[in-house]
Amino acid sequence: MESINTLSAWLSDAGLDKSAIAQWKFNALAKKFPDLADIIEDAKKLIGKSAPVPEVGMSVSEVAQRLTSLLGHQIKPAQVNQALVELGFQVRPDNGKRIWQLTESGKEYGFSRLATSKTNDWSGPQVSWGEAVIPVLIDYFESTADSSSKEQASRHSLDKTVVTQEDASNSSPPPDSIPARSPQSEPESKNWMLTERIKALKKKVTASQRLHIEMEAAEAYKERHGKPPAKEQIKGKYCDVYPSADLDLLDEALGRVLKRYAKSSL
Repeated sequence: MESINTLSAWLSDAGLDKSAIAQWKFNALAKKFPDLADIIEDAKKLIGKSAPVPEVGMSVSEVAQRLTSLLGHQIKPAQVNQALVELGFQVRPDNGKRIWQLTESGKEYGFSRLATSKTNDWSGPQVSWGEAVIPVLIDYFESTADSSSKEQASRHSLDKTVVTQEDASNSSPPPDSIPARSPQSEPESKNWMLTERIKALKKKVTASQRLHIEMEAAEAYKERHGKPPAKEQIKGKYCDVYPSADLDLLDEALGRVLKRYAKSSL
Protein backbone atom coordinates (compact mmCIF):
# COMPACT_ATOMS: atom_id res chain seq x y z
CA MET A 1 0.00 0.00 0.00
CA GLU A 2 2.87 2.32 0.79
CA SER A 3 4.33 1.80 -2.69
CA ILE A 4 0.97 2.67 -4.28
CA ASN A 5 0.79 5.90 -2.27
CA THR A 6 4.37 6.74 -3.22
CA LEU A 7 3.64 6.22 -6.91
CA SER A 8 0.48 8.31 -6.56
CA ALA A 9 2.53 11.15 -5.13
CA TRP A 10 4.90 10.92 -8.09
CA LEU A 11 1.99 11.07 -10.52
CA SER A 12 0.65 14.11 -8.70
CA ASP A 13 4.06 15.79 -8.91
CA ALA A 14 4.05 15.09 -12.65
CA GLY A 15 0.84 17.11 -12.98
CA LEU A 16 -1.67 14.28 -13.44
CA ASP A 17 -5.20 15.31 -12.46
CA LYS A 18 -6.73 13.91 -9.27
CA SER A 19 -9.44 11.91 -11.02
CA ALA A 20 -6.91 10.05 -13.18
CA ILE A 21 -4.72 9.33 -10.14
CA ALA A 22 -7.71 7.96 -8.23
CA GLN A 23 -8.62 5.70 -11.14
CA TRP A 24 -5.04 4.41 -11.27
CA LYS A 25 -5.00 3.74 -7.51
CA PHE A 26 -8.24 1.78 -7.73
CA ASN A 27 -6.86 -0.33 -10.59
CA ALA A 28 -3.70 -1.01 -8.58
CA LEU A 29 -5.73 -1.97 -5.50
CA ALA A 30 -7.92 -4.30 -7.56
CA LYS A 31 -4.82 -6.17 -8.71
CA LYS A 32 -3.42 -6.33 -5.18
CA PHE A 33 -6.73 -7.30 -3.54
CA PRO A 34 -8.83 -9.26 -6.09
CA ASP A 35 -11.55 -9.92 -3.50
CA LEU A 36 -12.29 -6.19 -3.40
CA ALA A 37 -12.70 -5.88 -7.17
CA ASP A 38 -16.49 -5.37 -7.06
CA ILE A 39 -16.29 -2.69 -4.37
CA ILE A 40 -13.46 -0.94 -6.18
CA GLU A 41 -15.43 -0.96 -9.43
CA ASP A 42 -18.36 0.74 -7.67
CA ALA A 43 -16.01 3.40 -6.34
CA LYS A 44 -14.61 4.01 -9.84
CA LYS A 45 -18.15 4.50 -11.16
CA LEU A 46 -18.81 7.14 -8.49
CA ILE A 47 -15.73 9.05 -9.60
CA GLY A 48 -16.88 8.84 -13.20
CA LYS A 49 -20.27 10.30 -12.28
CA SER A 50 -18.98 13.11 -10.08
CA ALA A 51 -15.97 14.16 -12.16
CA PRO A 52 -16.72 16.22 -15.28
CA VAL A 53 -15.84 14.58 -18.57
CA PRO A 54 -12.56 16.22 -19.60
CA GLU A 55 -11.84 17.60 -23.03
CA VAL A 56 -10.10 15.04 -25.24
CA GLY A 57 -7.20 17.39 -25.74
CA MET A 58 -4.49 17.63 -28.37
CA SER A 59 -0.90 16.50 -28.39
CA VAL A 60 1.79 19.04 -29.23
CA SER A 61 2.01 17.53 -32.72
CA GLU A 62 -1.72 18.04 -33.22
CA VAL A 63 -1.47 21.61 -31.92
CA ALA A 64 1.36 22.24 -34.41
CA GLN A 65 -0.82 20.93 -37.26
CA ARG A 66 -3.69 23.23 -36.25
CA LEU A 67 -1.39 26.24 -36.08
CA THR A 68 0.15 25.40 -39.45
CA SER A 69 -3.32 25.36 -40.99
CA LEU A 70 -4.43 28.60 -39.33
CA LEU A 71 -1.24 30.60 -39.82
CA GLY A 72 -0.51 29.40 -43.34
CA HIS A 73 3.09 28.37 -42.68
CA GLN A 74 4.68 25.39 -40.99
CA ILE A 75 4.86 25.30 -37.22
CA LYS A 76 6.87 22.41 -35.77
CA PRO A 77 6.09 20.62 -32.48
CA ALA A 78 9.43 21.79 -31.07
CA GLN A 79 8.39 25.39 -31.74
CA VAL A 80 5.10 24.79 -29.94
CA ASN A 81 6.89 23.33 -26.92
CA GLN A 82 9.25 26.30 -26.80
CA ALA A 83 6.32 28.71 -27.08
CA LEU A 84 4.50 26.95 -24.24
CA VAL A 85 7.62 27.30 -22.10
CA GLU A 86 8.01 31.00 -22.89
CA LEU A 87 4.33 31.56 -22.17
CA GLY A 88 4.87 29.95 -18.77
CA PHE A 89 2.50 27.04 -19.40
CA GLN A 90 4.92 24.11 -19.00
CA VAL A 91 8.35 23.25 -17.59
CA ARG A 92 10.76 20.35 -17.42
CA PRO A 93 10.96 18.68 -13.97
CA ASP A 94 14.00 19.27 -11.79
CA ASN A 95 14.81 15.54 -11.75
CA GLY A 96 15.99 15.72 -15.36
CA LYS A 97 13.29 13.48 -16.80
CA ARG A 98 12.30 14.35 -20.36
CA ILE A 99 8.63 14.90 -19.62
CA TRP A 100 6.67 18.12 -19.50
CA GLN A 101 4.88 19.38 -16.41
CA LEU A 102 2.07 21.91 -16.41
CA THR A 103 2.51 25.11 -14.45
CA GLU A 104 -0.41 26.65 -12.57
CA SER A 105 -1.02 28.94 -15.55
CA GLY A 106 -0.77 26.00 -17.93
CA LYS A 107 -3.50 24.10 -16.10
CA GLU A 108 -5.99 26.62 -17.49
CA TYR A 109 -5.18 25.40 -21.00
CA GLY A 110 -4.10 21.77 -20.63
CA PHE A 111 -4.16 18.69 -18.46
CA SER A 112 -1.92 15.71 -17.78
CA ARG A 113 -2.96 12.09 -18.30
CA LEU A 114 -1.38 8.67 -18.23
CA ALA A 115 -0.28 7.60 -21.69
CA THR A 116 1.41 4.57 -23.21
CA SER A 117 3.64 4.70 -26.27
CA LYS A 118 2.51 2.75 -29.32
CA THR A 119 6.10 2.23 -30.49
CA ASN A 120 7.92 1.21 -27.29
CA ASP A 121 7.36 0.21 -23.66
CA TRP A 122 7.23 3.77 -22.32
CA SER A 123 4.26 4.86 -20.23
CA GLY A 124 3.78 7.88 -18.02
CA PRO A 125 2.12 11.29 -17.71
CA GLN A 126 1.60 13.22 -20.93
CA VAL A 127 0.31 16.76 -21.33
CA SER A 128 -2.68 17.36 -23.61
CA TRP A 129 -3.87 20.80 -24.66
CA GLY A 130 -7.39 22.17 -25.03
CA GLU A 131 -8.84 24.43 -27.71
CA ALA A 132 -8.36 27.49 -25.51
CA VAL A 133 -4.59 27.39 -26.06
CA ILE A 134 -4.89 27.87 -29.84
CA PRO A 135 -5.70 31.64 -29.86
CA VAL A 136 -2.95 32.25 -27.29
CA LEU A 137 -0.38 30.45 -29.44
CA ILE A 138 -1.56 32.24 -32.58
CA ASP A 139 -1.00 35.58 -30.83
CA TYR A 140 2.43 34.38 -29.70
CA PHE A 141 3.62 33.26 -33.13
CA GLU A 142 2.22 36.33 -34.88
CA SER A 143 3.83 38.68 -32.38
CA THR A 144 7.21 36.96 -32.65
CA ALA A 145 6.97 36.95 -36.45
CA ASP A 146 6.08 40.64 -36.39
CA SER A 147 9.08 41.41 -34.18
CA SER A 148 11.38 39.51 -36.53
CA SER A 149 9.98 41.37 -39.52
CA LYS A 150 10.55 44.72 -37.85
CA GLU A 151 14.13 43.84 -37.00
CA GLN A 152 14.80 42.73 -40.54
CA ALA A 153 13.17 45.85 -41.93
CA SER A 154 15.31 48.07 -39.71
CA ARG A 155 18.47 46.39 -40.99
CA HIS A 156 17.42 46.83 -44.60
CA SER A 157 15.55 50.12 -44.41
CA LEU A 158 15.03 51.98 -47.64
CA ASP A 159 16.18 55.56 -48.09
CA LYS A 160 12.93 56.58 -49.69
CA THR A 161 9.42 55.20 -49.79
CA VAL A 162 7.37 56.05 -52.81
CA VAL A 163 3.65 55.76 -52.34
CA THR A 164 1.76 55.80 -55.61
CA GLN A 165 -1.80 56.91 -55.98
CA GLU A 166 -2.75 53.32 -56.70
CA ASP A 167 -1.16 52.13 -53.45
CA ALA A 168 -3.00 54.82 -51.53
CA SER A 169 -6.32 53.89 -53.07
CA ASN A 170 -5.78 50.22 -52.19
CA SER A 171 -4.72 50.86 -48.60
CA SER A 172 -7.03 49.69 -45.85
CA PRO A 173 -9.13 52.25 -43.94
CA PRO A 174 -8.59 52.58 -40.17
CA PRO A 175 -9.70 49.49 -38.19
CA ASP A 176 -12.58 51.27 -36.50
CA SER A 177 -14.10 52.65 -39.68
CA ILE A 178 -16.16 49.78 -41.09
CA PRO A 179 -18.27 51.39 -43.83
CA ALA A 180 -21.94 51.75 -43.02
CA ARG A 181 -24.06 49.36 -45.04
CA SER A 182 -27.16 50.71 -46.70
CA PRO A 183 -30.09 48.35 -47.28
CA GLN A 184 -29.42 48.44 -51.03
CA SER A 185 -25.66 47.94 -50.78
CA GLU A 186 -25.78 44.13 -50.74
CA PRO A 187 -28.10 41.72 -52.56
CA GLU A 188 -30.64 40.33 -50.10
CA SER A 189 -30.18 36.76 -51.31
CA LYS A 190 -26.39 36.73 -50.87
CA ASN A 191 -24.81 34.67 -48.12
CA TRP A 192 -21.53 35.88 -46.72
CA MET A 193 -18.50 34.16 -45.27
CA LEU A 194 -15.92 36.06 -43.27
CA THR A 195 -13.23 35.72 -45.95
CA GLU A 196 -15.53 37.25 -48.57
CA ARG A 197 -16.48 40.11 -46.27
CA ILE A 198 -12.86 40.91 -45.46
CA LYS A 199 -12.07 41.11 -49.17
CA ALA A 200 -15.13 43.26 -49.86
CA LEU A 201 -14.13 45.72 -47.13
CA LYS A 202 -10.44 45.57 -48.17
CA LYS A 203 -9.30 44.81 -44.65
CA LYS A 204 -6.03 43.28 -43.54
CA VAL A 205 -6.74 40.61 -40.94
CA THR A 206 -4.31 38.26 -39.22
CA ALA A 207 -5.10 34.64 -38.41
CA SER A 208 -5.51 35.49 -34.74
CA GLN A 209 -7.87 38.37 -35.50
CA ARG A 210 -9.85 36.16 -37.87
CA LEU A 211 -10.29 33.54 -35.16
CA HIS A 212 -11.64 36.11 -32.70
CA ILE A 213 -13.95 37.65 -35.32
CA GLU A 214 -15.39 34.22 -36.15
CA MET A 215 -16.00 33.48 -32.47
CA GLU A 216 -17.67 36.83 -31.72
CA ALA A 217 -19.82 36.82 -34.86
CA ALA A 218 -20.99 33.25 -34.22
CA GLU A 219 -21.85 34.12 -30.62
CA ALA A 220 -23.83 37.18 -31.74
CA TYR A 221 -25.70 35.09 -34.32
CA LYS A 222 -26.53 32.49 -31.67
CA GLU A 223 -27.89 35.19 -29.36
CA ARG A 224 -30.11 36.51 -32.15
CA HIS A 225 -31.38 33.20 -33.54
CA GLY A 226 -30.84 30.71 -30.73
CA LYS A 227 -28.59 28.53 -32.87
CA PRO A 228 -25.15 28.78 -34.48
CA PRO A 229 -24.83 29.99 -38.09
CA ALA A 230 -25.01 27.52 -40.96
CA LYS A 231 -21.76 26.16 -42.34
CA GLU A 232 -20.48 25.62 -45.85
CA GLN A 233 -17.56 23.43 -46.84
CA ILE A 234 -14.85 25.23 -48.80
CA LYS A 235 -11.66 23.38 -49.76
CA GLY A 236 -12.20 20.80 -47.04
CA LYS A 237 -12.88 23.38 -44.29
CA TYR A 238 -16.26 24.30 -42.84
CA CYS A 239 -16.92 28.04 -42.66
CA ASP A 240 -19.77 29.95 -41.01
CA VAL A 241 -22.22 31.48 -43.47
CA TYR A 242 -24.25 34.62 -42.73
CA PRO A 243 -27.31 35.72 -44.74
CA SER A 244 -27.44 39.32 -45.87
CA ALA A 245 -29.95 40.13 -43.13
CA ASP A 246 -27.35 39.20 -40.50
CA LEU A 247 -24.39 40.85 -42.17
CA ASP A 248 -24.43 43.53 -39.47
CA LEU A 249 -23.32 40.88 -36.95
CA LEU A 250 -20.29 40.03 -39.06
CA ASP A 251 -19.41 43.69 -39.66
CA GLU A 252 -19.76 44.61 -35.99
CA ALA A 253 -17.56 41.70 -34.88
CA LEU A 254 -14.99 42.66 -37.51
CA GLY A 255 -14.96 46.27 -36.36
CA ARG A 256 -14.75 45.41 -32.66
CA VAL A 257 -11.84 43.00 -33.02
CA LEU A 258 -9.78 45.24 -35.32
CA LYS A 259 -10.37 48.22 -33.06
CA ARG A 260 -9.37 46.20 -30.00
CA TYR A 261 -6.17 45.02 -31.66
CA ALA A 262 -5.38 48.56 -32.84
CA LYS A 263 -5.65 49.88 -29.27
CA SER A 264 -3.52 47.06 -27.85
CA SER A 265 -0.71 47.84 -30.30
CA LEU A 266 -0.43 51.47 -29.15
